[in-house]
Amino acid sequence: MDNSISVELGQPEHGWLPVEFHYKDFHLNFAASDVLNNPTEELYNAVIKLNDNEVKRTTWWLEPGAYFFDFEKKGSVIILTIIETEDLHHESSSKKELVKITGNDQEIVEPFRIVLRQFISQTFEKNNWPYNLDKNKMMDL
Repeated sequence: MDNSISVELGQPEHGWLPVEFHYKDFHLNFAASDVLNNPTEELYNAVIKLNDNEVKRTTWWLEPGAYFFDFEKKGSVIILTIIETEDLHHESSSKKELVKITGNDQEIVEPFRIVLRQFISQTFEKNNWPYNLDKNKMMDL
């Protein structure tokens, strides 16, 4: 079975960014809101600025629920943990680990770098997606 991650960022519309994630038999298909945070900037920081023995989180807000993509680096090993919460604003809301994927930089991080390069190369109208990543950041990807 193929062990690669597949991720796609779709065309944002009215503040919602379609996201598709696939790993083996695990699939997520959702639209993330632009209201609380810039998930594409958080994703960029996670895949570019992840240091050893550190965890970086990308929050994909679904209003009211959310998915968290936690990237952790331990030497040459990268761990991606995807967690779901039913309500981002209630600390008592349950959090459920959906999947934990372990691999190297090429297996875990590179698919996100590729999708970010594609995403940065586009420009969106402010009413559809108010965040445009600096195109100079593409050099880091």
